Amino acid sequence: MNHLTCVTSKRNKWYWYLLVLFLSWFVTNYLGAIPLIIVLLSHFIKTRSLDAEALSRFDFKAMGIDLNLGLFSLLFAFAVLLIALIVFIKLFHDRSWTEVINGTNRVRWSRFFFGFLVYGIILLIPFIISLITEPELIEFRFEPTKFFILFVIAVIFIPLQATAEEFIFRGYLAQGIASWTKSRWWTLMIPSLLFGLLHLSNPEIKEYGFLVIFSYIITAFLLGFMSIMDDGIELAMGVHTATNLFGCLLVTFKGSVLQTYALFEIFEVDPVKGLIPDAVAGIVLLAIFAYRYKWNFKILNQKVVSLI
Repeated sequence: MNHLTCVTSKRNKWYWYLLVLFLSWFVTNYLGAIPLIIVLLSHFIKTRSLDAEALSRFDFKAMGIDLNLGLFSLLFAFAVLLIALIVFIKLFHDRSWTEVINGTNRVRWSRFFFGFLVYGIILLIPFIISLITEPELIEFRFEPTKFFILFVIAVIFIPLQATAEEFIFRGYLAQGIASWTKSRWWTLMIPSLLFGLLHLSNPEIKEYGFLVIFSYIITAFLLGFMSIMDDGIELAMGVHTATNLFGCLLVTFKGSVLQTYALFEIFEVDPVKGLIPDAVAGIVLLAIFAYRYKWNFKILNQKVVSLI
């Protein structure tokens, strides 16, 4: 097992992790925010107005800003974040980006694509059923030019965005917590809770209520569980990418954090009612992974023995 045990003693105190995250956040909020600033400034010069409430939700449609332009400006920041994390982790911890992913010097891309494919199918099945049984609740709205531009942006930047989040929570932070607590259970729980709390500002929370936060926590728990069991974050990267591409290219709905020119718009959404079906889908996903990769569940109770 390499992923959680590759941490060395070089600057491994908690405050070094805070410093790396702060520096990465700082770079992202300045360099990564440049496209967003340009988009907002151009819009303000053109219209002489800027809806502060819509901006707080990143509701580009309400502001009258092209959705593709808005999406690009948001996703660009995640690309900068990922680069900043790789640079600062190497600088302060002397840990390569592949070691953060799985503790070795190579990425298991077959796992990434397998996770992407399997969860993509799991997402598609209930959507197709809804399309057949409740067509009045779903609108097809294909706009060729806008969708083509969306497709290019999404295929390039969504994997980077998803990887950046997995890199932080199931990679970097998980390794630090494992080295401090020596417990895989704490390594699973703490990043999952942090992941959920950091999504409190998402528009879905404002639109559908606080309980939606449990959807993020459940998702984080599933991603963390598969990362611990599989000794790396490639499966989580693939699943996360499939989730966000599905919500970017195929479907959108009112209050979604991803407001795009997707192929379909759903008019009635209840994320709270969807918690149980989502959990069931996650369990099915884990069962497939466990069978495919012959997971040993006893590893969860084993002490993490790092290189420190």
